Amino acid sequence: MTDSNVQNRTSFLSNLTEKLGIERQNVADHPFRPINDLPELTLADKSQEELLEIAKKRVDKINTKLVETTREHLTETIDQLIEAFGQGKVIVPIDSRFDEYGLTNFSKNLFSENTDEQLTFWEKGAENREMNITNAEKANIAIAFAEFLLAESGSVVVETNAGQGRSLHFLPQHYISIIPMSKIVPRSTQAAAYYAEKQRNGENVGSAIHFISGPSNSGDIEMQLVVGLHGPLVVYYVVVKDM
Repeated sequence: MTDSNVQNRTSFLSNLTEKLGIERQNVADHPFRPINDLPELTLADKSQEELLEIAKKRVDKINTKLVETTREHLTETIDQLIEAFGQGKVIVPIDSRFDEYGLTNFSKNLFSENTDEQLTFWEKGAENREMNITNAEKANIAIAFAEFLLAESGSVVVETNAGQGRSLHFLPQHYISIIPMSKIVPRSTQAAAYYAEKQRNGENVGSAIHFISGPSNSGDIEMQLVVGLHGPLVVYYVVVKDM
C-alpha cells in the first residue's frame, strides 16, 4: 500500500505517539544493521561436492529423490524417469537451457501415442493462460530447470516467467527438477542476494520466485503427514555434474 492510499496516516501516527508520550521516529535514521554475518558464513566454506552431500542428506528428509548424472547422460536419465513414472503426458517450459543441455528430443519409444500429443510445451502469452493451466493439470510429468538448489534446506528455486508459469511446477503429478552442479548454493541467503543484485542492476526478475521443498504435504490433519495432498506426488532432483 502506498502513502497515497493511506487515509489520515499523519494524524493517526501523531495521535498515537502523543498518547504514548514518545517522539515520532524517522525510519531513515535507523537503518537495518545485522548483528552478525552468519547468514553469509553458514556453509560458505563448503565445496560444490560437499554441498551436494549435504543436499543429499536433506532431501531424504523431505520425501524427495536426488540422482546424479552428466550432460552426456542427461537425456538418458530423463528418459528413465519418464518411463518409471508411467510415461503419459509431459509438459516442459520454453527455456533455452533445454537446447544448451541437449534436451531437444525425448525418446519417442517412451510415448504410447503420438509424441507431439504427449509432449506439451508451455505457450507464451496471456491468451494461452487457461490452456497452459489445463495442460499442466492433465500432465503426468513436468520437467524444468531450477535456478538454485539450496543445500541447507533441500529446496529448489524456480522463477515464474513468460516461458513457465507457476502451474507447470505445481499441477502435474510428477516433477523433475534439473539442477546444474554449479547452481548448488549453501542456503536461501545466496539465492536472495542473486535476485537483489539483479534488481539493483535493473535486470528483469520473474513475477514470482518459488522455493519448493519436495512434494506437497500437509501435517495438520490429526498430526498425520500426507504427501502429495495438493501438488506433485513425487519430486526428483537431477543434478548435472559437468561443470
